Amino acid sequence: MKNLTETEKQQIWEEVRREFPDDAVMQEIHYVRLLHYRQTKGLSAQERVRLFARATERARAPSQTASIIS
Repeated sequence: MKNLTETEKQQIWEEVRREFPDDAVMQEIHYVRLLHYRQTKGLSAQERVRLFARATERARAPSQTASIIS
C-alpha cells in the first residue's frame, strides 16, 4: 500500500471540496474513496482484498483495553 504525502492528501481534499462544495458528508465519503484508491493503485484485486480483509479483522478484534476493563 502506498503512503501518500500530506500534499497529496491536501490535493484530494481540494478535489472533493470542488466536487461537493455544500456537502461535508459527501466530501468525507469521497475523500476516503479516493484515498483508498490512490493507496492501492497498482495492487492486484487479490492484494486489495487481502489488505481490506486484514483491516476488517483488526477492526473486529477485541481491544486490549476492553480486556483490561472487564
